[in-house]
Amino acid sequence: MTDTPDLDIPILWFSLENQADALICTAHGRVPNATFQYRAARDVLALSFLISNQTPDDPLDLRLKTISPHLTNSSKWLDWCSSHLGQTLSGLSAADYDLACNAWRWLTGDRLLIDSASLCPAGFTAAKGCQVGVERAWQVVNSVITRDQ
Repeated sequence: MTDTPDLDIPILWFSLENQADALICTAHGRVPNATFQYRAARDVLALSFLISNQTPDDPLDLRLKTISPHLTNSSKWLDWCSSHLGQTLSGLSAADYDLACNAWRWLTGDRLLIDSASLCPAGFTAAKGCQVGVERAWQVVNSVITRDQ
C-alpha cells in the first residue's frame, strides 16, 4: 500500500472567496463571474477579509465597516494590504498562502494578464485590476451597508 501525502486544501481562501462571491451577489444580483471586473472585486474583497482580523462568525455589518475605510481608493487599499499581508500570510497553510499570494500578484502586477487576456479589457494591466477591484469592492460594500441600515 502506497502512502499518499496529505492534501493541503485552501479551505480558508475558498471560504473568503465564497464570502466575497456572496457579497457581490447580494449587492448586484447574479453577476457573470468570468469577467475581469468580477475577479478583481472578488480578490480585493477576499484579501481585505483576510487581513482585517475579523472572523466569519463576526457580524457582516461589523466586517464590512472594518474594511470599508480602506476601500476608498486603490492607493489607500494597497498601503493597508501591503502593510498587513506579510504578517497575515505567515500564519496560513501552504495552499491558502499560495492562493492569497496569487491574488495579490494578479492585482498588483505590472504586465498584461496573459493568462486572462480574453477576460481583460484592452489596455488593462494587473495594476489596473487593483484599481478596478478596489472601486468595485467599495461599491459592493457600500451597497450592502446602505441597504442594511
